[in-house]
Amino acid sequence: MARQASRSELSPQSNPRHPRHILTDRSAGIRRASRRRRSAAGLVAGIIALGLVGLGLRAVPAVLTDNNLRTQVAIPLAGIPVLHPGSAVPVSPSTMASAELPKPADKRVTSVKAQARPKSTSLRQVEVPGNGPGTYQAARKNIRPTLSSGSLIRYDVRVEDGLSIDPDEAAAQIQKVLDDPRSWRGTRRWRFELAPVGQPAKLHAYIVTPETTDRLCAPYFTRGEVSCQNGNRVVLNAKRWLLGADAYGSDLTNYRRYLVNHEFGHALGKRHVDCPGPGRLAPVMMQQTKGLGACRKNPWPQPGED
Repeated sequence: MARQASRSELSPQSNPRHPRHILTDRSAGIRRASRRRRSAAGLVAGIIALGLVGLGLRAVPAVLTDNNLRTQVAIPLAGIPVLHPGSAVPVSPSTMASAELPKPADKRVTSVKAQARPKSTSLRQVEVPGNGPGTYQAARKNIRPTLSSGSLIRYDVRVEDGLSIDPDEAAAQIQKVLDDPRSWRGTRRWRFELAPVGQPAKLHAYIVTPETTDRLCAPYFTRGEVSCQNGNRVVLNAKRWLLGADAYGSDLTNYRRYLVNHEFGHALGKRHVDCPGPGRLAPVMMQQTKGLGACRKNPWPQPGED
């Protein structure tokens, strides 16, 4: 009997007559399963926590990077001496946001405007009305030629009202061209004198709008683009006087020299000629306003044109 009791105590689960022991073992299993579930839940929670920490660690550099970028952008802008070069006055963040940030852009705009302003001013100065009233401002200057030999040709100058051209200044420019040794007076066959309007003159020079040019040049077809000599009138189209021509580009000074020599050349009896050959200087009586062909621009009469 003692031996059986000993076996019974050592192997309680194998003895069906002790249900109490069986219940106790079931409770222990439940507790073990519960512990396993808690352990699993804790493991999952730990993994999730580690994942969140990892995400947080990945997010922190991005935030720092954005802050660093803002700092890198803001600090140089705050130090740019836009209005007062060399100034070391610190700028507060609010001031920087409202004033400093636009200043680099403003500086670029100002630079562009500084470059554009002379162009826009120039465009306003050279704006040419398509037509005018047909009344004129008279040049009052009298400029005698420097040459004493040659046939004297006296002329006067008128500028149509509404054009931004001073008549005395324009007349002085015309006389300077005609009295240049490279011009027609260099042949010693002619010399020119600028006379005040109202005094005796053989030729009358006009600087007028395109429409008035067409009217004064008729029956020649100037089509509002070119100039002419018609009888005792030398008509200089203001569009050409102020804008020049493609053949001369931005060289308005030499284009005006060409224009004066060409139209006064007609008054001297000279006719149109063509380009004499590739690479050669264009004759002054060639219609250079319409293009140079294979020639090179040239505002002065050449030997053989006199």
